[in-house]
Amino acid sequence: MKIRFWPSLAALLLVSGLGAQDLRAWYPEGPTASFGFPENDEVRRQLRELIFAPVGSQARMLPPAGRILSQRGAVHKVMVRLERQQGFVYTLFLNERPPAGGGTLQPGDRFPVAGAGAYIIKRDMKDGRYVQAKIYLRDDPGCFVRLFPDGGRTMLEGFLFGVPVARRVSVPLAFEAALVEPFARIMQLTRATVHWDRFFAAGESESDQRARKVSHELRAHLGRLGDREDGALDAAGRFVFIDSGLPQDGPGGLNCSGFAKWVTDGFVYPLTGAYLDIEPLKEKPLALRGHSWSRRFEDQRDPYFGLDWSRNLAVSLLQAAGYPVAGPESSDVRIREYARYTEDVGYPVEELELVLYLDSMRTPGGFYLGSLNREYGSAPVLRQHFHLIVLLPYFSETGRFEVAVFDRGRETSLEEVRRRFAGDFIHLVRLPVTGSFQPPAPAAGQ
Repeated sequence: MKIRFWPSLAALLLVSGLGAQDLRAWYPEGPTASFGFPENDEVRRQLRELIFAPVGSQARMLPPAGRILSQRGAVHKVMVRLERQQGFVYTLFLNERPPAGGGTLQPGDRFPVAGAGAYIIKRDMKDGRYVQAKIYLRDDPGCFVRLFPDGGRTMLEGFLFGVPVARRVSVPLAFEAALVEPFARIMQLTRATVHWDRFFAAGESESDQRARKVSHELRAHLGRLGDREDGALDAAGRFVFIDSGLPQDGPGGLNCSGFAKWVTDGFVYPLTGAYLDIEPLKEKPLALRGHSWSRRFEDQRDPYFGLDWSRNLAVSLLQAAGYPVAGPESSDVRIREYARYTEDVGYPVEELELVLYLDSMRTPGGFYLGSLNREYGSAPVLRQHFHLIVLLPYFSETGRFEVAVFDRGRETSLEEVRRRFAGDFIHLVRLPVTGSFQPPAPAAGQ
Protein backbone atom coordinates (compact mmCIF):
# COMPACT_ATOMS: atom_id res chain seq x y z
CA MET A 1 0.00 0.00 0.00
CA LYS A 2 1.33 3.44 -0.91
CA ILE A 3 1.20 5.74 2.12
CA ARG A 4 0.68 9.38 1.44
CA PHE A 5 3.50 11.26 3.19
CA TRP A 6 2.10 14.79 3.44
CA PRO A 7 -0.96 16.69 2.25
CA SER A 8 -0.83 17.89 -1.31
CA LEU A 9 0.07 21.49 -2.05
CA ALA A 10 -3.26 21.68 -3.86
CA ALA A 11 -5.20 21.37 -0.62
CA LEU A 12 -2.96 23.82 1.21
CA LEU A 13 -3.26 26.49 -1.44
CA LEU A 14 -6.99 26.11 -1.82
CA VAL A 15 -7.41 26.53 1.95
CA SER A 16 -5.24 29.66 1.86
CA GLY A 17 -7.16 31.22 -1.02
CA LEU A 18 -5.16 30.24 -4.12
CA GLY A 19 -7.50 28.88 -6.72
CA ALA A 20 -7.52 25.81 -8.96
CA GLN A 21 -6.55 27.92 -11.98
CA ASP A 22 -3.30 28.84 -10.18
CA LEU A 23 -2.62 25.18 -9.51
CA ARG A 24 -3.06 24.21 -13.16
CA ALA A 25 -0.55 26.86 -14.12
CA TRP A 26 1.92 25.56 -11.56
CA TYR A 27 1.35 21.87 -12.24
CA PRO A 28 0.62 21.30 -15.94
CA GLU A 29 0.07 17.58 -15.25
CA GLY A 30 -1.81 18.16 -12.00
CA PRO A 31 -0.50 17.76 -8.44
CA THR A 32 0.49 14.19 -7.60
CA ALA A 33 -0.79 12.43 -4.51
CA SER A 34 2.75 11.78 -3.31
CA PHE A 35 4.14 15.32 -3.54
CA GLY A 36 3.30 18.58 -1.85
CA PHE A 37 4.66 21.05 0.67
CA PRO A 38 4.70 19.46 4.15
CA GLU A 39 3.18 21.93 6.61
CA ASN A 40 3.80 21.70 10.35
CA ASP A 41 1.80 24.72 11.55
CA GLU A 42 -0.42 22.42 13.61
CA VAL A 43 2.56 21.54 15.81
CA ARG A 44 3.83 25.13 15.86
CA ARG A 45 0.46 26.34 17.13
CA GLN A 46 0.35 23.53 19.66
CA LEU A 47 3.78 24.61 20.98
CA ARG A 48 3.34 28.36 20.68
CA GLU A 49 4.12 28.65 24.40
CA LEU A 50 7.56 27.17 23.63
CA ILE A 51 8.08 29.52 20.67
CA PHE A 52 7.26 32.64 22.66
CA ALA A 53 8.74 31.61 26.01
CA PRO A 54 11.78 33.46 27.43
CA VAL A 55 14.90 31.82 26.04
CA GLY A 56 16.06 30.89 29.53
CA SER A 57 12.99 28.76 30.19
CA GLN A 58 12.64 27.00 26.84
CA ALA A 59 14.98 24.15 27.79
CA ARG A 60 12.67 23.21 30.70
CA MET A 61 9.79 22.75 28.27
CA LEU A 62 11.44 20.05 26.11
CA PRO A 63 13.45 16.93 26.94
CA PRO A 64 17.10 17.14 25.80
CA ALA A 65 16.44 14.86 22.80
CA GLY A 66 13.36 16.85 21.79
CA ARG A 67 9.85 15.57 21.12
CA ILE A 68 8.17 13.86 18.17
CA LEU A 69 4.56 14.92 17.67
CA SER A 70 1.79 13.74 15.37
CA GLN A 71 -0.56 15.98 13.38
CA ARG A 72 -4.24 15.35 12.87
CA GLY A 73 -4.15 16.92 9.40
CA ALA A 74 -1.12 15.05 8.03
CA VAL A 75 0.50 11.64 8.13
CA HIS A 76 4.04 12.90 8.71
CA LYS A 77 5.24 13.55 12.23
CA VAL A 78 7.28 16.51 13.42
CA MET A 79 10.37 16.53 15.61
CA VAL A 80 10.81 19.59 17.85
CA ARG A 81 14.13 20.28 19.51
CA LEU A 82 16.41 23.11 20.66
CA GLU A 83 19.99 23.90 19.71
CA ARG A 84 22.38 26.52 21.05
CA GLN A 85 25.22 27.83 18.92
CA GLN A 86 27.44 30.92 19.18
CA GLY A 87 25.12 32.97 21.36
CA PHE A 88 21.88 32.00 19.61
CA VAL A 89 19.14 29.51 20.43
CA TYR A 90 17.33 27.70 17.62
CA THR A 91 13.91 26.10 17.83
CA LEU A 92 13.67 23.43 15.15
CA PHE A 93 10.46 21.98 13.72
CA LEU A 94 11.61 19.13 11.46
CA ASN A 95 9.28 17.14 9.23
CA GLU A 96 9.43 13.38 8.96
CA ARG A 97 10.78 11.93 5.73
CA PRO A 98 9.45 8.50 4.68
CA PRO A 99 12.05 5.74 4.23
CA ALA A 100 12.66 4.53 0.69
CA GLY A 101 11.52 1.01 -0.02
CA GLY A 102 9.92 0.52 3.39
CA GLY A 103 13.23 0.55 5.31
CA THR A 104 14.19 2.46 8.42
CA LEU A 105 16.02 5.75 8.86
CA GLN A 106 18.23 7.16 11.57
CA PRO A 107 16.77 10.24 13.36
CA GLY A 108 19.07 12.62 11.44
CA ASP A 109 17.82 11.19 8.14
CA ARG A 110 14.25 10.63 9.29
CA PHE A 111 13.95 14.26 10.43
CA PRO A 112 16.43 16.19 8.26
CA VAL A 113 17.28 19.77 9.16
CA ALA A 114 17.38 20.79 5.48
CA GLY A 115 14.15 18.96 4.66
CA ALA A 116 11.12 20.41 2.90
CA GLY A 117 8.89 22.31 5.30
CA ALA A 118 11.40 22.49 8.17
CA TYR A 119 11.14 25.66 10.30
CA ILE A 120 14.17 26.91 12.22
CA ILE A 121 13.49 29.90 14.50
CA LYS A 122 16.58 31.82 15.59
CA ARG A 123 16.74 34.02 18.73
CA ASP A 124 19.47 35.95 20.48
CA MET A 125 20.30 34.33 23.83
CA LYS A 126 21.20 37.66 25.44
CA ASP A 127 17.90 39.47 25.04
CA GLY A 128 15.60 36.85 23.53
CA ARG A 129 14.89 38.90 20.41
CA TYR A 130 13.85 37.06 17.28
CA VAL A 131 16.51 37.19 14.55
CA GLN A 132 14.86 35.19 11.75
CA ALA A 133 12.89 32.11 10.79
CA LYS A 134 14.36 29.89 8.07
CA ILE A 135 12.00 27.62 6.14
CA TYR A 136 13.29 24.99 3.74
CA LEU A 137 11.08 24.67 0.67
CA ARG A 138 12.65 21.61 -0.92
CA ASP A 139 14.85 18.74 0.26
CA ASP A 140 17.90 20.82 -0.54
CA PRO A 141 20.00 23.04 1.76
CA GLY A 142 20.10 25.78 -0.88
CA CYS A 143 16.32 26.13 -1.33
CA PHE A 144 14.77 28.17 1.47
CA VAL A 145 13.21 31.44 2.54
CA ARG A 146 14.11 33.63 5.50
CA LEU A 147 11.60 35.71 7.43
CA PHE A 148 12.84 38.75 9.40
CA PRO A 149 10.98 40.97 11.87
CA ASP A 150 10.57 44.50 10.49
CA GLY A 151 8.58 46.68 12.86
CA GLY A 152 4.99 45.52 12.71
CA ARG A 153 5.58 43.53 9.53
CA THR A 154 7.79 40.75 8.25
CA MET A 155 10.40 40.83 5.49
CA LEU A 156 11.09 37.82 3.27
CA GLU A 157 13.99 36.75 1.11
CA GLY A 158 14.14 33.56 -0.94
CA PHE A 159 16.87 31.36 -2.38
CA LEU A 160 16.91 28.59 -4.99
CA PHE A 161 20.01 26.40 -4.92
CA GLY A 162 21.89 29.11 -3.11
CA VAL A 163 20.98 31.87 -5.59
CA PRO A 164 18.84 34.78 -4.30
CA VAL A 165 15.52 34.96 -6.17
CA ALA A 166 13.49 37.21 -3.86
CA ARG A 167 14.82 40.13 -1.81
CA ARG A 168 13.19 42.34 0.82
CA VAL A 169 9.64 41.25 0.10
CA SER A 170 7.20 42.80 2.55
CA VAL A 171 4.79 40.38 4.22
CA PRO A 172 1.78 42.20 5.77
CA LEU A 173 1.88 40.08 8.89
CA ALA A 174 3.50 40.53 12.30
CA PHE A 175 6.58 38.34 12.69
CA GLU A 176 5.19 36.59 15.76
CA ALA A 177 2.03 35.71 13.81
CA ALA A 178 4.11 34.42 10.88
CA LEU A 179 5.79 31.93 13.21
CA VAL A 180 2.55 30.01 13.76
CA GLU A 181 0.74 30.52 10.44
CA PRO A 182 0.69 27.88 7.69
CA PHE A 183 3.35 28.63 5.11
CA ALA A 184 0.57 28.67 2.52
CA ARG A 185 -0.61 31.87 4.22
CA ILE A 186 2.80 33.49 3.62
CA MET A 187 2.58 32.44 0.00
CA GLN A 188 -0.90 33.87 -0.37
CA LEU A 189 0.14 37.22 1.07
CA THR A 190 3.16 37.53 -1.25
CA ARG A 191 1.80 35.91 -4.41
CA ALA A 192 1.90 39.21 -6.33
CA THR A 193 5.63 39.62 -5.64
CA VAL A 194 7.17 36.16 -5.36
CA HIS A 195 7.06 33.57 -8.17
CA TRP A 196 6.21 30.67 -5.88
CA ASP A 197 5.74 28.33 -8.84
CA ARG A 198 9.55 28.41 -9.28
CA PHE A 199 10.03 26.77 -5.89
CA PHE A 200 7.81 23.74 -6.42
CA ALA A 201 7.63 21.04 -9.06
CA ALA A 202 5.24 18.17 -9.60
CA GLY A 203 6.39 14.57 -9.39
CA GLU A 204 8.18 12.91 -12.25
CA SER A 205 6.67 13.11 -15.72
CA GLU A 206 7.17 10.50 -18.43
CA SER A 207 10.00 12.66 -19.77
CA ASP A 208 11.66 12.64 -16.35
CA GLN A 209 11.29 8.88 -16.22
CA ARG A 210 13.04 8.54 -19.59
CA ALA A 211 15.90 10.79 -18.47
CA ARG A 212 16.32 8.78 -15.27
CA LYS A 213 16.30 5.52 -17.23
CA VAL A 214 18.97 6.83 -19.61
CA SER A 215 21.15 7.87 -16.68
CA HIS A 216 20.97 4.30 -15.36
CA GLU A 217 21.78 2.84 -18.79
CA LEU A 218 24.64 5.24 -19.33
CA ARG A 219 26.04 4.42 -15.90
CA ALA A 220 26.05 0.72 -16.76
CA HIS A 221 28.29 1.30 -19.82
CA LEU A 222 30.97 3.44 -18.16
CA GLY A 223 33.21 0.57 -17.10
CA ARG A 224 34.12 -0.38 -20.68
CA LEU A 225 35.22 3.07 -21.84
CA GLY A 226 38.90 3.92 -21.94
CA ASP A 227 40.41 7.37 -21.54
CA ARG A 228 42.59 8.98 -24.19
CA GLU A 229 43.62 12.54 -24.99
CA ASP A 230 41.98 13.79 -28.20
CA GLY A 231 40.15 10.46 -28.49
CA ALA A 232 36.76 9.72 -30.04
CA LEU A 233 34.91 7.06 -32.01
CA ASP A 234 34.44 7.82 -35.70
CA ALA A 235 31.39 7.07 -37.84
CA ALA A 236 32.51 3.42 -38.13
CA GLY A 237 32.93 3.01 -34.37
CA ARG A 238 36.75 3.06 -34.49
CA PHE A 239 38.95 4.85 -31.97
CA VAL A 240 40.59 7.79 -33.70
CA PHE A 241 42.19 11.12 -32.82
CA ILE A 242 39.82 14.06 -33.25
CA ASP A 243 42.44 16.45 -34.62
CA SER A 244 43.94 14.20 -37.30
CA GLY A 245 41.35 11.48 -37.79
CA LEU A 246 44.11 8.88 -37.55
CA PRO A 247 43.49 5.57 -35.75
CA GLN A 248 44.55 5.28 -32.15
CA ASP A 249 47.15 2.72 -31.20
CA GLY A 250 46.63 0.45 -28.22
CA PRO A 251 43.31 -0.17 -26.50
CA GLY A 252 41.88 3.24 -27.42
CA GLY A 253 39.75 5.67 -25.45
CA LEU A 254 37.78 8.90 -25.33
CA ASN A 255 38.44 12.41 -24.08
CA CYS A 256 35.66 14.71 -22.84
CA SER A 257 34.60 15.68 -26.39
CA GLY A 258 34.69 12.07 -27.54
CA PHE A 259 32.59 11.05 -24.55
CA ALA A 260 29.96 13.73 -25.34
CA LYS A 261 29.84 12.38 -28.92
CA TRP A 262 29.56 8.82 -27.61
CA VAL A 263 26.49 9.77 -25.53
CA THR A 264 24.90 11.67 -28.44
CA ASP A 265 25.61 8.77 -30.82
CA GLY A 266 23.60 6.60 -28.45
CA PHE A 267 20.48 8.56 -29.45
CA VAL A 268 21.43 9.15 -33.10
CA TYR A 269 22.12 5.53 -34.04
CA PRO A 270 18.61 4.16 -33.30
CA LEU A 271 17.20 6.95 -35.48
CA THR A 272 19.57 6.77 -38.45
CA GLY A 273 21.42 3.47 -38.23
CA ALA A 274 24.75 5.33 -38.26
CA TYR A 275 27.09 7.14 -35.91
CA LEU A 276 28.09 10.76 -36.42
CA ASP A 277 31.02 11.72 -38.58
CA ILE A 278 33.66 13.72 -36.74
CA GLU A 279 34.55 16.36 -39.34
CA PRO A 280 31.16 18.18 -39.37
CA LEU A 281 31.34 18.38 -35.57
CA LYS A 282 34.56 20.42 -35.87
CA GLU A 283 32.98 23.12 -38.05
CA LYS A 284 33.44 26.67 -36.77
CA PRO A 285 30.59 29.17 -37.25
CA LEU A 286 32.95 32.14 -37.07
CA ALA A 287 30.20 34.68 -37.66
CA LEU A 288 28.28 33.54 -34.57
CA ARG A 289 30.91 33.66 -31.83
CA GLY A 290 34.22 35.24 -31.04
CA HIS A 291 35.56 38.51 -32.39
CA SER A 292 38.25 39.78 -34.72
CA TRP A 293 40.90 39.43 -32.02
CA SER A 294 40.13 35.79 -31.17
CA ARG A 295 39.85 34.78 -34.85
CA ARG A 296 43.55 35.44 -35.27
CA PHE A 297 44.16 32.52 -32.90
CA GLU A 298 41.59 30.00 -34.18
CA ASP A 299 44.25 27.65 -35.56
CA GLN A 300 46.76 28.14 -32.78
CA ARG A 301 44.47 28.08 -29.71
CA ASP A 302 41.03 26.94 -31.01
CA PRO A 303 39.39 28.87 -28.13
CA TYR A 304 35.79 27.92 -28.96
CA PHE A 305 36.25 24.22 -29.67
CA GLY A 306 34.05 22.98 -26.81
CA LEU A 307 31.29 25.45 -27.66
CA ASP A 308 31.32 24.57 -31.37
CA TRP A 309 31.48 20.82 -30.72
CA SER A 310 28.56 20.85 -28.27
CA ARG A 311 26.39 22.98 -30.56
CA ASN A 312 27.16 20.78 -33.57
CA LEU A 313 26.29 17.66 -31.60
CA ALA A 314 22.96 19.20 -30.63
CA VAL A 315 22.15 20.17 -34.23
CA SER A 316 23.07 16.67 -35.44
CA LEU A 317 20.70 14.98 -32.97
CA LEU A 318 17.87 17.42 -33.67
CA GLN A 319 18.20 16.79 -37.41
CA ALA A 320 18.31 13.03 -36.89
CA ALA A 321 15.12 13.24 -34.79
CA GLY A 322 13.35 15.36 -37.40
CA TYR A 323 13.18 18.58 -35.36
CA PRO A 324 13.42 21.94 -37.16
CA VAL A 325 16.83 23.53 -36.74
CA ALA A 326 17.26 27.27 -37.15
CA GLY A 327 21.04 27.22 -36.85
CA PRO A 328 23.98 26.22 -34.65
CA GLU A 329 22.54 28.10 -31.67
CA SER A 330 19.14 26.38 -31.79
CA SER A 331 19.70 24.41 -28.60
CA ASP A 332 21.42 27.06 -26.49
CA VAL A 333 19.95 27.40 -22.99
CA ARG A 334 19.26 31.05 -22.30
CA ILE A 335 17.75 31.37 -18.82
CA ARG A 336 17.93 34.99 -17.72
CA GLU A 337 15.48 34.79 -14.82
CA TYR A 338 17.60 34.89 -11.65
CA ALA A 339 20.69 33.71 -13.57
CA ARG A 340 23.53 35.71 -15.13
CA TYR A 341 23.66 34.56 -18.74
CA THR A 342 26.33 35.78 -21.16
CA GLU A 343 26.18 34.94 -24.86
CA ASP A 344 28.71 32.25 -25.90
CA VAL A 345 29.91 32.07 -22.29
CA GLY A 346 26.88 30.78 -20.40
CA TYR A 347 26.54 30.97 -16.63
CA PRO A 348 28.76 31.06 -13.57
CA VAL A 349 29.30 27.46 -12.49
CA GLU A 350 27.78 28.38 -9.13
CA GLU A 351 24.40 28.90 -10.89
CA LEU A 352 24.46 25.62 -12.84
CA GLU A 353 22.00 23.72 -10.64
CA LEU A 354 19.53 26.62 -10.64
CA VAL A 355 19.64 26.90 -14.45
CA LEU A 356 19.15 23.16 -14.93
CA TYR A 357 16.26 23.22 -12.46
CA LEU A 358 14.45 26.11 -14.15
CA ASP A 359 14.96 24.73 -17.65
CA SER A 360 13.87 21.24 -16.58
CA MET A 361 10.69 22.64 -15.04
CA ARG A 362 9.91 24.29 -18.37
CA THR A 363 10.90 21.34 -20.60
CA PRO A 364 11.52 18.12 -18.67
CA GLY A 365 13.39 15.12 -19.95
CA GLY A 366 16.38 16.50 -21.84
CA PHE A 367 20.10 16.05 -21.43
CA TYR A 368 22.70 18.78 -21.56
CA LEU A 369 26.22 19.28 -22.80
CA GLY A 370 28.10 21.79 -20.69
CA SER A 371 31.11 23.59 -22.16
CA LEU A 372 33.29 24.91 -19.34
CA ASN A 373 35.27 28.03 -20.10
CA ARG A 374 37.46 30.68 -18.52
CA GLU A 375 39.91 33.38 -19.48
CA TYR A 376 43.14 31.58 -20.18
CA GLY A 377 46.70 32.00 -21.37
CA SER A 378 48.76 35.08 -22.04
CA ALA A 379 49.71 37.24 -25.05
CA PRO A 380 46.79 37.38 -25.42
CA VAL A 381 44.39 36.31 -22.68
CA LEU A 382 41.44 34.62 -24.42
CA ARG A 383 38.29 32.95 -23.21
CA GLN A 384 38.89 29.24 -23.74
CA HIS A 385 36.21 26.53 -23.89
CA PHE A 386 38.39 23.79 -22.47
CA HIS A 387 36.19 20.98 -21.14
CA LEU A 388 32.84 19.25 -21.75
CA ILE A 389 30.55 17.44 -19.32
CA VAL A 390 27.23 15.63 -19.78
CA LEU A 391 24.27 16.31 -17.47
CA LEU A 392 20.96 14.46 -17.11
CA PRO A 393 18.55 16.29 -14.76
CA TYR A 394 15.15 14.94 -13.77
CA PHE A 395 12.50 15.20 -11.07
CA SER A 396 11.91 12.14 -8.94
CA GLU A 397 8.48 10.81 -8.01
CA THR A 398 8.52 12.89 -4.82
CA GLY A 399 9.50 16.06 -6.68
CA ARG A 400 13.14 15.96 -5.63
CA PHE A 401 15.48 17.43 -8.26
CA GLU A 402 18.29 15.09 -9.27
CA VAL A 403 21.17 15.65 -11.70
CA ALA A 404 23.33 12.80 -13.00
CA VAL A 405 26.71 14.23 -14.03
CA PHE A 406 29.18 12.46 -16.30
CA ASP A 407 32.69 13.69 -16.98
CA ARG A 408 34.94 11.97 -19.50
CA GLY A 409 33.68 8.45 -19.00
CA ARG A 410 33.10 8.61 -15.25
CA GLU A 411 30.24 9.70 -13.04
CA THR A 412 30.79 12.72 -10.84
CA SER A 413 28.50 15.21 -9.08
CA LEU A 414 27.41 18.83 -9.13
CA GLU A 415 29.30 19.33 -5.89
CA GLU A 416 32.55 18.22 -7.51
CA VAL A 417 31.88 20.38 -10.57
CA ARG A 418 31.35 23.42 -8.36
CA ARG A 419 34.52 22.66 -6.41
CA ARG A 420 36.72 21.79 -9.37
CA PHE A 421 35.60 24.64 -11.62
CA ALA A 422 34.88 27.33 -9.04
CA GLY A 423 34.94 30.76 -10.66
CA ASP A 424 34.58 29.36 -14.19
CA PHE A 425 31.60 29.54 -16.56
CA ILE A 426 29.55 26.87 -18.29
CA HIS A 427 27.63 27.14 -21.56
CA LEU A 428 24.72 24.71 -21.96
CA VAL A 429 23.00 23.18 -24.96
CA ARG A 430 19.90 21.07 -24.48
CA LEU A 431 19.38 17.84 -26.44
CA PRO A 432 16.23 15.71 -26.49
CA VAL A 433 16.09 12.34 -24.78
CA THR A 434 14.31 10.77 -27.72
CA GLY A 435 13.74 7.16 -28.72
CA SER A 436 15.99 4.45 -27.33
CA PHE A 437 19.56 4.78 -26.12
CA GLN A 438 22.13 2.52 -27.82
CA PRO A 439 25.64 3.85 -27.26
CA PRO A 440 28.35 2.71 -29.66
CA ALA A 441 30.45 -0.35 -28.94
CA PRO A 442 34.03 -0.03 -30.23
CA ALA A 443 34.72 -1.81 -33.50
CA ALA A 444 35.99 -5.37 -33.27
CA GLY A 445 39.65 -5.63 -32.33
CA GLN A 446 39.78 -2.35 -30.39
